Amino acid sequence: MTADMTNNRVPYGLLTDAEKAALHDHEKAGGKVLAHHHSQEWVGVNFMADTYPDFVYRTVPLPAKTQDVIAWEKLPDWVEWVARDMDGSVWCYGAGDAVHRRIDGFPGIVQIGTCDWKDSKQRRPK
Repeated sequence: MTADMTNNRVPYGLLTDAEKAALHDHEKAGGKVLAHHHSQEWVGVNFMADTYPDFVYRTVPLPAKTQDVIAWEKLPDWVEWVARDMDGSVWCYGAGDAVHRRIDGFPGIVQIGTCDWKDSKQRRPK
């Protein structure tokens, strides 16, 4: 489990290896890191570039990931699933994936969310 560093008050030099890794992993995932030194205000930093043992670092929570919004009513009845590929293209699939078509080029069908493509698969609501 990754350490929660959103309210950290411990200087970097006194953190455990797991806590240091959590800070680095957060920034690698696209998250922001804030730094505080003595009486200064919290400021955003490029954490991967510089770490100082007497600075306190904390993470800014990442926004929640959102699913793609599918206009199911605009898709043919045979469409049972919709999912994004690694390259960002969006495909619809029939039962057993036997029939499939690319649909991201049609306006008003899909509004892309912020979830990873691996988590984008959705089944038609019943």
